[in-house]
Amino acid sequence: MLLLRVLLLSFFLSSTVYAADNPRLMGYPPNQLMGFRGLDTRSKAPNVQDSRATDLRNVKLSKSLDLNQRDGYSIINGTLDDLVLSSPAITSIFDAHFSDGTNFAIVTLANILKYNNAGTWTTIPSFFITEAANNQFVWITALDRAIATNDTDVPFQVDTNKRAVPLDVSDLSDALTKAKTTIWFRNYLIFGNTVEASTERPTRFRWSDVGTIEDWTDDNFVDIAALGGDEIIAFAELYGDVYIFLKNSIWKASLVGGDDVFVFTKVIEGFGAISKSSVTTVSLENNQQAIIFLDQRKKVFMFNGTALTDIGAIIQPTLDGLNESRLEFSTSIFDGKNWYLSVSNGGITTNDLVFVFQTEIFEWTRYSQIDANAWGRVQETTSKFKTYFGNYSGFVYWLDNPDNIDDVKGVTGIVESAGTLNQTTETQIQVIVDQTPGFTNIALTGAIVRITQGQAVGEERVILENDATSFTVVSAFDTTPTTTSNYTVGDIDSFYTTKYYDLGDAPRLKVFRKLFFWAREDTSNEVNVSYAEDFGTDIDSESISLSPTSGSLWDSAVWDESVWGTTGDKFYTSDLAGEGRYIRIKYSQTDVGKDFNIYGFHLLADRLDVE
Repeated sequence: MLLLRVLLLSFFLSSTVYAADNPRLMGYPPNQLMGFRGLDTRSKAPNVQDSRATDLRNVKLSKSLDLNQRDGYSIINGTLDDLVLSSPAITSIFDAHFSDGTNFAIVTLANILKYNNAGTWTTIPSFFITEAANNQFVWITALDRAIATNDTDVPFQVDTNKRAVPLDVSDLSDALTKAKTTIWFRNYLIFGNTVEASTERPTRFRWSDVGTIEDWTDDNFVDIAALGGDEIIAFAELYGDVYIFLKNSIWKASLVGGDDVFVFTKVIEGFGAISKSSVTTVSLENNQQAIIFLDQRKKVFMFNGTALTDIGAIIQPTLDGLNESRLEFSTSIFDGKNWYLSVSNGGITTNDLVFVFQTEIFEWTRYSQIDANAWGRVQETTSKFKTYFGNYSGFVYWLDNPDNIDDVKGVTGIVESAGTLNQTTETQIQVIVDQTPGFTNIALTGAIVRITQGQAVGEERVILENDATSFTVVSAFDTTPTTTSNYTVGDIDSFYTTKYYDLGDAPRLKVFRKLFFWAREDTSNEVNVSYAEDFGTDIDSESISLSPTSGSLWDSAVWDESVWGTTGDKFYTSDLAGEGRYIRIKYSQTDVGKDFNIYGFHLLADRLDVE
């Protein structure tokens, strides 16, 4: 970055546009590029900090402060719904690891379990589990068993032979039939918020005999703050202690041995978690750890073992718009750099929005088109860990596949006809026909099709399968598409809107001249650049190709109308017009097969007199 700034300074000082005989010319930021930070919907214009966004979607942030359209996702195997289930929502994804070095991904949906059998979803023989999209499971591994509980069904276990059976807790005098959450800690299997002898025990912390998962003693429990109107939501381990997240408090359970076994200490009063699946331990820089969670007031907190930090404060107005009745069904995952939180926007009854917290720079972005009801971190045979998510239509995906520009596949077209199909396993499924583009050798299974124009505009569905001239969707559109209906498949609607910049001199009027930005050169790269002045509507928009043939280099005669740089990374320009005190830039891309990666930008303007 230092080298970049030196080159940029030399570039500006040596150009006739930035010559010393033009004292009115001003650039911002002075002699360097502006990077990209995250979303700020709390601050009022023009008080948003430099480099932050006032709006964004489907873009990634990084420690380098560059801006990327998020990568597309890929389908894992195919549909898990081979039984045509009434509610084929994925309710959990768990990568079970065993002492013999093997591992396999387990997925639950509806009332069945499946595992990834070398590229095929294979059913695990099991007992009955309750079919409901909101019955998300909590999984752990203990003594070579994958153990699951969901606050609805009897806790169960899956062994290395892919067999699922109820966990044996018959030693207890009062039958334990439900538990909201679980953790394996120092050779103790612990359940929280249980039902025993048909009686709700919302603050019960119950543990097994040491070194076993199926030997239990009646007295091995503590009711934390019993009859206090609270309940245990989740467990998380941090620095050698178990932290117990209730709705309105956080407790620490320390293993002391002896007759007490555990000692309990309240560390936070008045704040707690709302969702068992939102409580996640994350790694920070300098070998530090913390726990991130969502609370019932729609706030996102980071907890370091002693104190809370409201890391969601900067986007709180946006979080306030979430569907309060579905907060408890939010889900999360941490991939080493990003904490993903899947939630329901106001009025939506499924998880349809993902907030992403970049832990290296403590900044927020958000994704759409990802209906994640469950997350998982899965180690594949290549020893590479991937982030999986499952939707409400029986599909599991790999998030952020670096080889995918589109979600699954990218296609556009116009509907020729729509009808229904009956076959052995499916009845009255909707078929969309379009012979013009042709889908030969294109697998659209799992991709989202969106109607962008005409009848059924705005509606979207997941594609179940396709042939050379048509595709079927998992459920019919509310309004049947017609020949007026344009559609797109797999597009990633991405944009980043900057703050309004006054170029360091708010009272002064300026004539805006140019936008310079440094970007990655690639044949698939293209970005739409638009701008607005003084809090008005967009003045102009320009589509700029970032392909290797899109422009000439620094020493060409027309450098200021094209690009400057070296192969792979170049400077691009966009002409600005008009005058005002403030200007904001919007970078966007909505087309299939297109993305962008921008490292930073610089604005040029002429000073006018102060009014």
